[in-house]
Amino acid sequence: MKIKLNKNILVYAVVVLLTFALSVSFFVIGAKNKTIKQNKTQITEITKQLDDAKNQIAEKEKQNGELNQKLEQAQTENGNLQKENNNLKTEIEKLNAEKLIEAEKLTALQNSPQSVYPPADKVCYLTFDDGPSDNTLKILDILDRFNAKATFFVIGSSGKLDYVKQIHERGHVVGLHSDSHKYNVIYSSTDAYFADLEAISNKVEQIIGIKSKIMRFPGGGSNGVSKKYCVGIMSRLTNQVKAKGYAYFDWNVSSGDAERNNVPAAQIVNNVLIQSANKNSICVLMHDSAAKGTTVEALPAMLDGLAKMGFRFEGLTESTYGYCHAVNN
Repeated sequence: MKIKLNKNILVYAVVVLLTFALSVSFFVIGAKNKTIKQNKTQITEITKQLDDAKNQIAEKEKQNGELNQKLEQAQTENGNLQKENNNLKTEIEKLNAEKLIEAEKLTALQNSPQSVYPPADKVCYLTFDDGPSDNTLKILDILDRFNAKATFFVIGSSGKLDYVKQIHERGHVVGLHSDSHKYNVIYSSTDAYFADLEAISNKVEQIIGIKSKIMRFPGGGSNGVSKKYCVGIMSRLTNQVKAKGYAYFDWNVSSGDAERNNVPAAQIVNNVLIQSANKNSICVLMHDSAAKGTTVEALPAMLDGLAKMGFRFEGLTESTYGYCHAVNN
Protein backbone atom coordinates (compact mmCIF):
# COMPACT_ATOMS: atom_id res chain seq x y z
CA MET A 1 0.00 0.00 0.00
CA LYS A 2 2.84 2.29 0.95
CA ILE A 3 4.70 1.50 -2.32
CA LYS A 4 1.59 2.31 -4.40
CA LEU A 5 1.24 5.67 -2.68
CA ASN A 6 4.83 6.56 -3.41
CA LYS A 7 4.38 5.76 -7.10
CA ASN A 8 1.37 8.05 -7.31
CA ILE A 9 3.30 10.86 -5.69
CA LEU A 10 6.18 10.34 -8.12
CA VAL A 11 3.86 10.36 -11.11
CA TYR A 12 2.15 13.49 -9.84
CA ALA A 13 5.48 15.18 -9.33
CA VAL A 14 6.59 14.28 -12.83
CA VAL A 15 3.33 15.61 -14.26
CA VAL A 16 3.70 18.84 -12.29
CA LEU A 17 7.29 19.16 -13.42
CA LEU A 18 6.41 18.51 -17.04
CA THR A 19 3.51 20.94 -16.81
CA PHE A 20 5.82 23.58 -15.39
CA ALA A 21 8.43 22.87 -18.01
CA LEU A 22 5.81 23.09 -20.74
CA SER A 23 4.49 26.36 -19.31
CA VAL A 24 7.98 27.74 -19.20
CA SER A 25 8.54 26.60 -22.78
CA PHE A 26 5.31 28.29 -23.92
CA PHE A 27 6.37 31.46 -22.12
CA VAL A 28 9.83 31.39 -23.65
CA ILE A 29 8.40 30.63 -27.09
CA GLY A 30 5.88 33.42 -26.68
CA ALA A 31 8.60 35.81 -25.61
CA LYS A 32 10.74 34.78 -28.58
CA ASN A 33 7.80 35.14 -30.94
CA LYS A 34 7.16 38.59 -29.57
CA THR A 35 10.81 39.45 -30.01
CA ILE A 36 10.78 38.09 -33.56
CA LYS A 37 7.63 40.08 -34.31
CA GLN A 38 9.25 43.20 -32.90
CA ASN A 39 12.39 42.53 -34.98
CA LYS A 40 10.27 42.05 -38.08
CA THR A 41 8.52 45.34 -37.37
CA GLN A 42 11.90 47.05 -36.90
CA ILE A 43 13.22 45.44 -40.10
CA THR A 44 10.13 46.61 -41.97
CA GLU A 45 10.57 50.12 -40.59
CA ILE A 46 14.30 50.15 -41.42
CA THR A 47 13.55 48.83 -44.92
CA LYS A 48 11.03 51.62 -45.38
CA GLN A 49 13.59 54.14 -44.15
CA LEU A 50 16.17 52.72 -46.56
CA ASP A 51 13.70 52.97 -49.45
CA ASP A 52 12.92 56.55 -48.47
CA ALA A 53 16.66 57.30 -48.31
CA LYS A 54 17.19 55.68 -51.75
CA ASN A 55 14.33 57.76 -53.18
CA GLN A 56 15.83 60.90 -51.68
CA ILE A 57 19.28 60.02 -53.09
CA ALA A 58 17.73 59.34 -56.51
CA GLU A 59 15.95 62.71 -56.37
CA LYS A 60 19.16 64.46 -55.37
CA GLU A 61 21.04 62.71 -58.18
CA LYS A 62 18.33 63.82 -60.61
CA GLN A 63 18.57 67.39 -59.35
CA ASN A 64 22.38 67.21 -59.52
CA GLY A 65 22.18 65.90 -63.09
CA GLU A 66 19.90 68.77 -64.07
CA LEU A 67 22.26 71.26 -62.44
CA ASN A 68 25.27 69.72 -64.23
CA GLN A 69 23.39 69.93 -67.53
CA LYS A 70 22.59 73.59 -66.88
CA LEU A 71 26.22 74.18 -65.93
CA GLU A 72 27.44 72.55 -69.14
CA GLN A 73 25.00 74.64 -71.16
CA ALA A 74 26.18 77.79 -69.37
CA GLN A 75 29.83 76.86 -69.99
CA THR A 76 29.09 76.22 -73.67
CA GLU A 77 27.29 79.54 -73.98
CA ASN A 78 30.15 81.27 -72.16
CA GLY A 79 32.68 79.60 -74.50
CA ASN A 80 30.69 80.72 -77.53
CA LEU A 81 30.47 84.25 -76.16
CA GLN A 82 34.21 84.27 -75.44
CA LYS A 83 34.95 83.01 -78.95
CA GLU A 84 32.67 85.67 -80.43
CA ASN A 85 34.34 88.29 -78.25
CA ASN A 86 37.79 87.19 -79.42
CA ASN A 87 36.63 87.30 -83.04
CA LEU A 88 35.32 90.82 -82.51
CA LYS A 89 38.61 91.87 -80.90
CA THR A 90 40.54 90.41 -83.85
CA GLU A 91 38.28 92.21 -86.30
CA ILE A 92 38.69 95.49 -84.41
CA GLU A 93 42.48 95.09 -84.36
CA LYS A 94 42.43 94.34 -88.09
CA LEU A 95 40.29 97.41 -88.79
CA ASN A 96 42.54 99.57 -86.61
CA ALA A 97 45.61 98.28 -88.45
CA GLU A 98 43.98 99.00 -91.80
CA LYS A 99 42.96 102.43 -90.56
CA LEU A 100 46.54 103.12 -89.46
CA ILE A 101 47.91 102.01 -92.84
CA GLU A 102 45.41 104.25 -94.66
CA ALA A 103 46.38 107.16 -92.40
CA GLU A 104 50.06 106.49 -93.14
CA LYS A 105 49.30 106.36 -96.86
CA LEU A 106 47.59 109.75 -96.64
CA THR A 107 50.53 111.22 -94.71
CA ALA A 108 52.93 109.65 -97.21
CA LEU A 109 51.10 111.24 -100.12
CA GLN A 110 51.20 114.58 -98.37
CA ASN A 111 54.88 114.39 -97.40
CA SER A 112 56.51 112.57 -100.31
CA PRO A 113 57.51 114.66 -103.33
CA GLN A 114 57.63 111.57 -105.56
CA SER A 115 55.68 111.66 -108.78
CA VAL A 116 52.83 109.20 -109.13
CA TYR A 117 53.41 109.00 -112.88
CA PRO A 118 56.46 107.58 -114.71
CA PRO A 119 58.31 109.84 -117.17
CA ALA A 120 56.79 109.89 -120.62
CA ASP A 121 60.11 110.25 -122.46
CA LYS A 122 63.05 107.85 -122.93
CA VAL A 123 64.98 108.13 -119.69
CA CYS A 124 67.09 105.46 -118.00
CA TYR A 125 67.95 105.44 -114.31
CA LEU A 126 70.94 103.17 -113.76
CA THR A 127 71.12 102.02 -110.14
CA PHE A 128 73.84 100.12 -108.29
CA ASP A 129 73.18 98.43 -104.92
CA ASP A 130 75.49 97.15 -102.17
CA GLY A 131 78.52 99.36 -102.83
CA PRO A 132 80.88 101.04 -102.78
CA SER A 133 83.41 98.34 -103.63
CA ASP A 134 86.63 97.77 -105.54
CA ASN A 135 84.49 97.96 -108.69
CA THR A 136 83.11 101.45 -107.97
CA LEU A 137 85.91 103.45 -109.60
CA LYS A 138 85.76 101.22 -112.69
CA ILE A 139 82.03 101.84 -112.95
CA LEU A 140 82.53 105.59 -112.54
CA ASP A 141 85.09 105.65 -115.35
CA ILE A 142 82.76 103.79 -117.71
CA LEU A 143 79.88 106.12 -116.86
CA ASP A 144 82.09 109.13 -117.59
CA ARG A 145 82.94 107.71 -121.04
CA PHE A 146 79.23 107.59 -121.91
CA ASN A 147 78.43 110.87 -120.13
CA ALA A 148 75.91 108.86 -118.11
CA LYS A 149 74.67 109.60 -114.62
CA ALA A 150 73.62 106.90 -112.17
CA THR A 151 72.45 106.32 -108.62
CA PHE A 152 74.42 104.32 -106.05
CA PHE A 153 72.48 102.83 -103.15
CA VAL A 154 75.27 102.38 -100.62
CA ILE A 155 75.69 100.25 -97.50
CA GLY A 156 77.70 101.13 -94.40
CA SER A 157 79.24 97.68 -94.12
CA SER A 158 80.79 97.77 -97.61
CA GLY A 159 84.23 98.67 -96.28
CA LYS A 160 84.72 101.22 -99.08
CA LEU A 161 82.46 104.02 -97.91
CA ASP A 162 85.17 106.60 -98.62
CA TYR A 163 84.35 106.17 -102.35
CA VAL A 164 81.01 107.88 -101.66
CA LYS A 165 82.79 111.22 -101.97
CA GLN A 166 83.96 110.41 -105.51
CA ILE A 167 80.49 109.21 -106.48
CA HIS A 168 79.06 112.52 -105.35
CA GLU A 169 81.80 114.73 -106.79
CA ARG A 170 81.54 113.05 -110.20
CA GLY A 171 77.91 114.08 -110.46
CA HIS A 172 76.14 110.89 -109.45
CA VAL A 173 73.43 110.41 -106.84
CA VAL A 174 74.17 108.78 -103.49
CA GLY A 175 71.15 106.85 -102.21
CA LEU A 176 70.68 104.98 -98.94
CA HIS A 177 70.42 101.19 -98.96
CA SER A 178 71.30 99.96 -95.48
CA ASP A 179 73.95 100.28 -92.82
CA SER A 180 74.24 96.62 -91.76
CA HIS A 181 72.35 95.00 -94.66
CA LYS A 182 71.37 92.23 -92.23
CA TYR A 183 67.77 91.34 -93.02
CA ASN A 184 67.15 89.64 -89.68
CA VAL A 185 68.13 92.86 -87.91
CA ILE A 186 66.65 95.61 -90.04
CA TYR A 187 63.35 93.83 -90.65
CA SER A 188 62.81 92.74 -87.06
CA SER A 189 60.75 95.89 -86.37
CA THR A 190 60.05 99.33 -87.79
CA ASP A 191 62.20 100.87 -85.06
CA ALA A 192 65.10 98.59 -86.00
CA TYR A 193 64.73 99.52 -89.65
CA PHE A 194 64.76 103.27 -89.04
CA ALA A 195 67.70 102.97 -86.64
CA ASP A 196 69.66 101.28 -89.44
CA LEU A 197 68.50 103.84 -92.02
CA GLU A 198 69.51 106.72 -89.76
CA ALA A 199 72.95 105.16 -89.25
CA ILE A 200 73.76 105.00 -92.99
CA SER A 201 72.16 108.41 -93.52
CA ASN A 202 74.45 109.99 -90.93
CA LYS A 203 77.55 108.37 -92.44
CA VAL A 204 76.69 109.62 -95.95
CA GLU A 205 75.95 113.11 -94.65
CA GLN A 206 79.32 113.25 -92.90
CA ILE A 207 81.07 112.40 -96.19
CA ILE A 208 79.19 114.55 -98.73
CA GLY A 209 77.74 117.23 -96.46
CA ILE A 210 74.12 116.74 -97.49
CA LYS A 211 71.38 114.46 -96.20
CA SER A 212 70.18 112.01 -98.83
CA LYS A 213 66.44 111.38 -98.97
CA ILE A 214 66.69 108.76 -101.73
CA MET A 215 66.61 105.13 -100.62
CA ARG A 216 66.01 101.51 -101.61
CA PHE A 217 64.93 98.71 -99.31
CA PRO A 218 67.26 95.70 -99.17
CA GLY A 219 65.48 93.12 -101.31
CA GLY A 220 63.14 95.82 -102.61
CA GLY A 221 59.73 96.89 -101.37
CA SER A 222 58.24 93.61 -102.60
CA ASN A 223 60.60 91.32 -100.68
CA GLY A 224 58.99 88.41 -98.86
CA VAL A 225 62.04 87.54 -96.75
CA SER A 226 61.02 90.20 -94.23
CA LYS A 227 57.96 88.12 -93.34
CA LYS A 228 60.23 85.65 -91.53
CA TYR A 229 61.20 88.39 -89.09
CA CYS A 230 58.12 90.60 -88.81
CA VAL A 231 54.77 89.98 -90.50
CA GLY A 232 53.39 93.05 -92.29
CA ILE A 233 56.48 95.19 -91.83
CA MET A 234 56.85 96.17 -95.49
CA SER A 235 53.24 97.41 -95.63
CA ARG A 236 54.12 99.76 -92.79
CA LEU A 237 57.61 100.74 -93.92
CA THR A 238 56.68 101.62 -97.50
CA ASN A 239 54.25 104.19 -96.12
CA GLN A 240 56.35 105.36 -93.19
CA VAL A 241 59.49 106.15 -95.20
CA LYS A 242 57.43 108.40 -97.45
CA ALA A 243 55.70 109.96 -94.45
CA LYS A 244 59.19 110.82 -93.15
CA GLY A 245 60.02 112.56 -96.44
CA TYR A 246 62.04 109.80 -98.15
CA ALA A 247 61.63 108.75 -101.76
CA TYR A 248 62.05 104.99 -102.14
CA PHE A 249 62.76 103.17 -105.39
CA ASP A 250 62.36 99.67 -106.72
CA TRP A 251 63.02 98.89 -110.40
CA ASN A 252 61.30 97.78 -113.59
CA VAL A 253 64.36 96.24 -115.28
CA SER A 254 66.68 93.72 -113.60
CA SER A 255 70.15 92.91 -114.88
CA GLY A 256 69.95 89.48 -113.25
CA ASP A 257 73.37 89.88 -111.65
CA ALA A 258 71.86 89.09 -108.24
CA GLU A 259 71.11 85.50 -109.24
CA ARG A 260 74.68 84.40 -108.57
CA ASN A 261 78.25 85.60 -108.89
CA ASN A 262 79.88 85.74 -112.32
CA VAL A 263 76.71 85.80 -114.38
CA PRO A 264 78.10 86.05 -117.97
CA ALA A 265 78.37 89.65 -119.13
CA ALA A 266 76.51 88.87 -122.36
CA GLN A 267 73.59 87.47 -120.34
CA ILE A 268 73.45 90.63 -118.22
CA VAL A 269 73.41 92.81 -121.34
CA ASN A 270 70.66 90.73 -122.94
CA ASN A 271 68.57 90.79 -119.73
CA VAL A 272 68.61 94.57 -119.66
CA LEU A 273 68.11 95.24 -123.37
CA ILE A 274 65.27 92.72 -123.77
CA GLN A 275 63.38 94.07 -120.73
CA SER A 276 63.91 97.69 -121.85
CA ALA A 277 62.76 97.27 -125.45
CA ASN A 278 59.09 98.17 -124.94
CA LYS A 279 59.43 100.70 -122.12
CA ASN A 280 59.51 104.50 -122.24
CA SER A 281 61.37 104.89 -118.95
CA ILE A 282 63.42 102.36 -117.06
CA CYS A 283 65.01 101.95 -113.66
CA VAL A 284 67.71 99.28 -113.94
CA LEU A 285 68.81 97.15 -110.98
CA MET A 286 72.53 96.28 -110.83
CA HIS A 287 75.01 95.61 -108.06
CA ASP A 288 78.29 97.28 -107.15
CA SER A 289 79.94 94.65 -104.97
CA ALA A 290 83.37 93.10 -105.32
CA ALA A 291 81.89 89.80 -106.52
CA LYS A 292 80.03 91.42 -109.46
CA GLY A 293 82.94 91.84 -111.88
CA THR A 294 80.87 90.70 -114.85
CA THR A 295 78.44 93.56 -114.22
CA VAL A 296 81.34 95.96 -114.85
CA GLU A 297 82.24 94.00 -118.00
CA ALA A 298 78.63 94.21 -119.24
CA LEU A 299 78.23 97.94 -118.60
CA PRO A 300 79.74 99.38 -121.83
CA ALA A 301 77.68 97.19 -124.17
CA MET A 302 74.61 97.80 -122.03
CA LEU A 303 75.02 101.58 -122.17
CA ASP A 304 75.68 101.49 -125.89
CA GLY A 305 72.58 99.37 -126.53
CA LEU A 306 70.34 101.55 -124.38
CA ALA A 307 71.66 104.74 -126.01
CA LYS A 308 70.83 103.29 -129.43
CA MET A 309 67.27 102.69 -128.16
CA GLY A 310 67.07 106.43 -127.47
CA PHE A 311 67.52 106.42 -123.70
CA ARG A 312 69.35 109.17 -121.86
CA PHE A 313 70.92 108.44 -118.47
CA GLU A 314 70.03 110.42 -115.37
CA GLY A 315 70.32 110.10 -111.61
CA LEU A 316 67.24 109.71 -109.46
CA THR A 317 65.77 112.69 -107.64
CA GLU A 318 63.30 112.94 -104.79
CA SER A 319 60.52 113.72 -107.26
CA THR A 320 61.26 110.84 -109.65
CA TYR A 321 58.62 108.17 -110.06
CA GLY A 322 59.46 105.25 -107.74
CA TYR A 323 58.96 102.20 -110.00
CA CYS A 324 57.57 100.61 -106.83
CA HIS A 325 56.59 96.95 -106.73
CA ALA A 326 53.46 95.51 -105.13
CA VAL A 327 54.09 94.91 -101.44
CA ASN A 328 54.09 91.20 -100.45
CA ASN A 329 54.37 91.63 -96.68
